[in-house]
Order: sequence, then C-alpha cells, then structure tokens
Amino acid sequence: MPDLKTSYMGIILKNPIIVSSSDLTLSLDGLKKCEDAGAGAVVLKSIFEEQFIIDADIQADSYSIFPEAVDYMRSGGMMEYAPQKMCAMIEEAKKEISIPIIASINCQTDKLWPSFARQVQNAGADALELNISMLPFELEKTGDEYEKSHMRILKEIRKKVSIPVSIKLVPEITALPNLVWRLCEANCNAVVLFNWFLESDIDIKTLKTRSIKGKGNFFHSLRWVALLSGRVDCDIASSGGVKNAEDLIKQILAGASVVQICSLFYQKGLQEVSNLIKGLENWMAEKKYMVLDDFKGELSFKKQDLSFNDIGEASAFFRKQYLKTYL
Repeated sequence: MPDLKTSYMGIILKNPIIVSSSDLTLSLDGLKKCEDAGAGAVVLKSIFEEQFIIDADIQADSYSIFPEAVDYMRSGGMMEYAPQKMCAMIEEAKKEISIPIIASINCQTDKLWPSFARQVQNAGADALELNISMLPFELEKTGDEYEKSHMRILKEIRKKVSIPVSIKLVPEITALPNLVWRLCEANCNAVVLFNWFLESDIDIKTLKTRSIKGKGNFFHSLRWVALLSGRVDCDIASSGGVKNAEDLIKQILAGASVVQICSLFYQKGLQEVSNLIKGLENWMAEKKYMVLDDFKGELSFKKQDLSFNDIGEASAFFRKQYLKTYL
C-alpha cells in the first residue's frame, strides 16, 4: 500500500488533504468530523478583526461605564483579547483530536497581528496561517507597497511566535515569485495559493451591488504551484477548485506539499476525503510510486528543466508553448 504521508511546514501529515478554513472547521464537532473522515489536517475558520469591531460597537447609554471606556473599546483597546473563543476551542481540540490544527487569522490593524498570533500559539495551535487580504485599489499606491505590508506583518509575527507560519496569498500580486521568495527568506514556512474572497456583483433589478461567494480557479493555482515548486525555500499548498482525485494528483505533480479543499466537501460531504485518498492510492499503485516524494513536483517548472539563463530564453519558451497550444 502506498504511503501518503507528507511534510508540511515541518509537520508530518498522514496524507496531503487539508480541510481549509470554512464553516466545516468552525467548531470542535466539525474538527472531529474532519478527522473521522480521514483529513490530514485542518485550518480553523479564520477570525477576522472586523467581526470583533462590530461586536465592540457598544452604545454609550447601554452600560454604566464611562464614555471614555466605551471609546477605548471601540478604538481597539479590548481587541487584543478577541481570539479567546478560538483559543478555547484549540485547547479542547488538542485534547480530543490527533491531526494537526492550523489557526487562521485576518487583521487590518498592524499591532493586532502579533497579538492574535501569540494567543493561538499559547493555546496549542500546531501552526498559523496568515489570511492577508489587501485589495490594491488605491490609485497612488504601488504594488510594491502592498507587498511590503506582507513582509512587515510576517516579521512582526516572527518576533512573537515560534510555531510554523504560512501566508495565504491572493492572486492579485504583480510579481508573485519575487514576493514568495522574499517571504521565504524572512522565515515564512509555506505559502497557500490562493485565497478566493467574495466576488463583487451587480443586481440589475434593484440597481445595487452585492457580494457573492468566490470560486477557486484550479488552473490558476496549478500554474503557480508548478512555477514556484523547488525554486523557493518553503512549502507550497494549493487551494481552490479541486473536484476529484485527479485534481489532487495534478497539484502534487506540480509540486504542492498539501492541497486545501473546501467547496468539494460542502457540495458532496466529508466522505469525499476517503474517495480522494482511495483515488490517490490507486493511481500511485498503478504507477508504482511508494511515497509522495516519488512524484511530488515531477511536472513542476524546475523539474522539467525550464530554468533559463535570461529572460529572452524564458520568453521564447512561453511563446513556443502558446503557439503549440493554439495553432
């Protein structure tokens, strides 16, 4: 029987399937179901700073406290204690489940990133995923300025925690390989490609804007996993659009250490974890692969000897591929 174990951020997982941050990982009961289904690890439902800002929107006349104290809470004075519910769940989960637990946080205020990170580490999280969301919509702000924010957040968190840290990136990055390279140099243990946030839509009947659930682009993730695998000194996790065992295998061939999955489990249930495992095992047996490392990254950019000496050679290769595809 093929061995499906994989190493992710220095943590050994029994298989490369991770249930990604979602309502499926919101509760202790949900985490138990993920483990029972056979998942290799879980990423907890992200805690967002905004949800605590809303909770802290206290009306001054509702409590017998000084107005200055209300202002203090609204301004974020109590925010440093916001992840308490997640931390309590981590503490309980570590007693009852054996698969690795990866906490996920999303902040807008710089000082809260390290505070949240320290709290989830103290609660016993095996690793931390930084769910950084910065939509580059400002006319006067360059892409590099946004990317430097990622570096600043990572460096501040690294001062406070020792557990492995990954960063879940959005597709809207101007020079993805360079940013990932810099993050790895700054001691980022893994990057997750990609984060699929809410999409904007317009209701033409009501003439109002609305948000709809974002959908992962499997092929976009596959491309960048393949382009980065073996070229940066950190693990790569794929996220988005996996529908079956074939997709799982493709991402590993491209170089993914793990594959984060959510929508498939929403649509068909967590029993799909066993179908993915069975499909992966059968394919490995057919190809006579005994461990994941036998084929992980085998079809990555680097493994296919596409490492060019200069941009001219790389440009020629991609133009050739374009012509082969469409002519």
